[in-house]
Amino acid sequence: MNVLKNAIVMLQLIILANISPTYARESSVFTSPDNLDRYSWMETCQSCTAKWLEQRTKQSRKIIDALPWRETTQKQLNALNYAEDTLSNLVDAGGDRFYLRSTPAFPYLRLFVKRKNGNEQLLIDPPVGTGIQFFSPSYDGRYIAYGLAENGSEFASINILDTRKGKSLPDVIPRVRYPLIAWRGDNQSFFYRRMPSVKQKALPAERLAGQKVYLHHTGNDVSLDVVVFDSFMVSEKAASVYDDVAVYASPDSEWLVSSISTSTSGYSSTIFKVRADALNGAKTPWEKIIDSSENISHFILSGKWLYLAKYNDSSGYHVARKNLDDPRHAEETIVEWSRGELTGFITNKESLYITYHDNGTRKFLRAPFENISRIKNISLPFEGEITALFSDYGKKEILFTLQGWTKPPVILRYDPDKNIVEDTGLIAPQSHDFSDYEVEEIWVISKNNVRVPLTIIHKRGLNLDGTAPVWLTTYGAYGVSTFPNFDASRLIWLRKGGVIAIAHVRGGGELGPFWHEEGRASNKGNSISDFIDCAEYLIENGYTHPSKLVISGESAGGIIIGMALVKRPDMFAAAAIHAGMLNTIRLDQIPIGAMNFKEFGSPFTEEGIRDLKKVDAYYNLKDGVRYPAVMLTVGMNDARVSPWQTAKFAARLEEITATVENPNPVLVVSENEAGHSPATYEQADRNFLDILNFFIWRTTLAKK
Repeated sequence: MNVLKNAIVMLQLIILANISPTYARESSVFTSPDNLDRYSWMETCQSCTAKWLEQRTKQSRKIIDALPWRETTQKQLNALNYAEDTLSNLVDAGGDRFYLRSTPAFPYLRLFVKRKNGNEQLLIDPPVGTGIQFFSPSYDGRYIAYGLAENGSEFASINILDTRKGKSLPDVIPRVRYPLIAWRGDNQSFFYRRMPSVKQKALPAERLAGQKVYLHHTGNDVSLDVVVFDSFMVSEKAASVYDDVAVYASPDSEWLVSSISTSTSGYSSTIFKVRADALNGAKTPWEKIIDSSENISHFILSGKWLYLAKYNDSSGYHVARKNLDDPRHAEETIVEWSRGELTGFITNKESLYITYHDNGTRKFLRAPFENISRIKNISLPFEGEITALFSDYGKKEILFTLQGWTKPPVILRYDPDKNIVEDTGLIAPQSHDFSDYEVEEIWVISKNNVRVPLTIIHKRGLNLDGTAPVWLTTYGAYGVSTFPNFDASRLIWLRKGGVIAIAHVRGGGELGPFWHEEGRASNKGNSISDFIDCAEYLIENGYTHPSKLVISGESAGGIIIGMALVKRPDMFAAAAIHAGMLNTIRLDQIPIGAMNFKEFGSPFTEEGIRDLKKVDAYYNLKDGVRYPAVMLTVGMNDARVSPWQTAKFAARLEEITATVENPNPVLVVSENEAGHSPATYEQADRNFLDILNFFIWRTTLAKK
């Protein structure tokens, strides 16, 4: 252990950056009380920041890789993650079934098709360093449009494969980011969205600006593709280059539907319609049918109907359908509920299927088109979460994935004629045994008297004497919910006597749209206080002790973890943050910044600056404070949250740590070939193991 101790001492005594450049900083945004920020150079000198992160990564790797249990946990993870096949993203088209699958021999996702005759064929085996980002088959299954992303990048090119001939078409569409491909009924053309080419000196946010929807005909040169929709075409007064736009088609409909969403936050879309035969490039006569003020969060086009889900005043949803053929026809209500999130919304040949939470109760409903008010409740074989729905326009049946915190996923089939649910056998039974562990779903009463859901997973009969290491996580942003999901790798921590806890704080969507609103913008502080209250609950009720409590989060979840460290450094043994938003008052300087003003606040308004300052972990770090041990991880190709957010926080934390007595380590690990998320299973495993072993170290060696 002497090597480990020496490495820690070296890391703590490093003098910060003698590589910082001098430059004229371009900013009108408030940054600190005296308008000085000595690590601001990290924002504009990318090569300097990359060099700094590379140095810190080398130093941190020496520490992490020297941990004596690293090899053991690696073997345990391999046994859990790569012992069995995985199967996901089922799409039925033309009688064939397309899906992604990994196997122990090929531990990454490859695209397969299973023909009607039962023969399986490998379609796409991505080269090393790339991953399948999306795929979409034509309705007849003849063509499949897909995208490969390199080194964690969120940008890809659309390639088209003729699945019958096994040959790629020459037309390749560049610079797409989650293109939302919508095939037309002719099976020869599709709508997609694309970003324009980026100027060499473009600002970070400009790289995600200017999205437009195009129409592409298979076999044609991409230069012939025409724009059919963007927010400026419909003369919206508040149109912005950052608007999220899309076009939707259905093989059974004479209509096309388009939408505009102005932010990654909230539930409102503006929706337009046009008859498919009236499509005319930039002159297409789109007609506005739903305003953003109507709070539409989900919609599906099927025949003459547009099925709508809008949030209501009781933090639930109202689901209805709108007749596109007859504007005078009143919307038909299908179902409504309160205090719960909509989790699934899909149609097939003859029904609408909905999964949702209603006041804490999970629901799975079928609403047949022929009598939309005749709702059928579908019973499930075990208490769990439906995490995916799969439908085929040509079939009555529907497939869905069901899983729980300790229940491995199964893909089930629902037959509406027989009203039965049965296992498809598409996923082989998994051998991971969670029978020794139990799940508690409890309510923590926050300091402002709000009930906050907290999930706790632990060994049966856990002795509540405060000695168990607890790993507490959260996300709490954008209305995203963390519902039950199975992860075999949790067994490594659990088998060591650890406890796993998930704080479902305000800002997420677990209790419906109101739950999100209560943790957004000026209310973002609620997310942080909820998390701290959950941590206090775990300590006060004997689950753990501050010396045994570790916390983690990623991306927007980094706001909560970073601020929890700042507010209560005495409460935690260690923290890990991946790709965290840690310098929010510089929100406009990251690629997704402008799209997040509604969620966190605008740095161009006094109110927004106040909101952002309150949740800026970097800005709120204090000199002379002994902060817990921290591990920060980041992908250098992150197209959402710039790596300098991690670098600045780490540098400031190192500076403070160097001045306190008995300091805790600050570790930084950057991955050159990763983006906002790991690009490969190998990267994901390495990131998980780094954090896991870091937490084992800090909870094992820490004093009670």
